[in-house]
Amino acid sequence: MIVQSGYGALAYSGIATSSTQRQDGKIATPAIADPAADQVTLSSAGNALAAEESNLAHAKTPVQELLIKSASSDPASAEKIAYNMAGPGTIFYDISNVRGGEPVNKLSSGRIIDDEYRSKLESEVAAVDAQRLAIYESEKAKGTDPLQILIKMLDFTNAQSQDYLEATGWGYQGSVPQ
Repeated sequence: MIVQSGYGALAYSGIATSSTQRQDGKIATPAIADPAADQVTLSSAGNALAAEESNLAHAKTPVQELLIKSASSDPASAEKIAYNMAGPGTIFYDISNVRGGEPVNKLSSGRIIDDEYRSKLESEVAAVDAQRLAIYESEKAKGTDPLQILIKMLDFTNAQSQDYLEATGWGYQGSVPQ
């Protein structure tokens, strides 16, 4: 709320909400705009850009870039890394302040979670694991280069929800020692 002497109170509680303002001893109430009448459309170029942006995976982390660079010179390493990536994911918890018998309710990121959220995360991790394994097996059956399989799996994983990335450590954006 903004209060100015001589002008009264001006309150904003939403976009299509009216406000009153005192001017020269009279109360003026502006007409409420019809939200359905205010439509914005995108050009075809804007639609294409929006579609492209929504399909983009999160950028690769410095660690992932280093992993790709290292694997690019050794197909056996790329295969081993892709194979290991096809295995089950892990939710990382902070257990630093947990005493015997206490529930673990904090992700390594510091987020406090409840049982419902934990259950949702566990289901999401299981689903992503199954899909990533399917990518690995499908691409391997096609004879795709191991480095390309690794890149596809990284891109798939990077495109997951922010909750997934946070809980499994995929969202880490730290720097890589040179």
